[in-house]
Amino acid sequence: MNANLELYKIFCDVVKYGNISKTAENIYISQSAVTQSIQKLENILGGKLFFRNKKGVELTAEGKKLYEYINDSIETMSNAESIFSQYVNLEKGNVRIGGGRILINKYILPTLIKFVKDYPNIEINISRNSSDEALKKVSQGELDLAIYNEYENSKKYSNIEIHQINNNGESYIFYASKEYLEKHEMKGNLDINNKNMVLPKSNIAKDRFNEYCKENNIKNYVKYEVQDSYLLNQLVQNGCGIGFSIKEYIDVDLLKNKDIVILKELKYNDDKISIATLNKNMCNKPTLELIKRIEKIKS
Repeated sequence: MNANLELYKIFCDVVKYGNISKTAENIYISQSAVTQSIQKLENILGGKLFFRNKKGVELTAEGKKLYEYINDSIETMSNAESIFSQYVNLEKGNVRIGGGRILINKYILPTLIKFVKDYPNIEINISRNSSDEALKKVSQGELDLAIYNEYENSKKYSNIEIHQINNNGESYIFYASKEYLEKHEMKGNLDINNKNMVLPKSNIAKDRFNEYCKENNIKNYVKYEVQDSYLLNQLVQNGCGIGFSIKEYIDVDLLKNKDIVILKELKYNDDKISIATLNKNMCNKPTLELIKRIEKIKS
C-alpha cells in the first residue's frame, strides 16, 4: 500500500461530512491539513477524488468506487482501535484466577472486591485448582493468575513470573477432640503411632506430615484424606482421628472450642504464599492492575 491509513481515514471523513471545514471541525485538525491530506492521496493514487459543489465537495466517479471498497475496512479498523482502547483503559477484559479456596479467600478476595467495583466491566473467572495444576494452567495460558504455596516447585516453568505476597511462613498443627484422645491413649507429647490421621488433600500438607514422621521415627498412615477443610474439621470434631493442617485453614471458633486440643504446632518459614502470572510482557492489563493492588496491600 502506497498511502498510509490516516490519509484513507481522512478521505472517508470528508465523504461523511461532505465538507472540508466540517471535517476539520469534527476530527480536530485544520482545514489546510484536511485539504493537504486529500491532495496527497490524490497524487499517490493518480486521480481526483472530489469536485467542489455549492455545499462543499462531492465524490468523483473514481472516488465513489474507492469509497465503496475501503469504507467498511476503515470502519472495522476504527472499531478495532476503539475496542483496543477499552481493553487498555480497563473498560473491558478478563482475569482468570486459580488456586485453593482458602488462599483465594484470604489473599485475593478482599482486593478483588474493590477491583470489581472500580472496573465493573472486567470479567472475573475463579476456579479451584491444586497448586501444581494452577501453575501448569498459567504456563499454558489457561489461567492469568494462580495463588499457591511456594514450597511447591514453580521454577520448572520458565515463562512464569512470581509475585511473593507473604514471607512469614506457615504454621501447621496437630489437633484432636477430647473424645478421640480419651479413647486412644497418648503415650508421649505427640504419640501418633498407628493413630487415625485426617489430612487435607494437599501435596504440601502430606509432604510436611511425612517429613515430621520420618524425622521422629513415627509409623503412620493417613486414614482420611479430604478436599474440603470443613469436612476435615468435622471429622476431627466428631472424634474420627487426629487432624493435621495449616493452622490458618482451620476455623478459629473450632480451635477455641474447649473440646478441641492442639497437640503440637510446627512452623515452616519456607512456606511462602505467592502469585504466579505469565511474564509481564505477556500479561493482560487487568491482571497486571490486580497484581499491583494485591502487592500494595501486602507490602
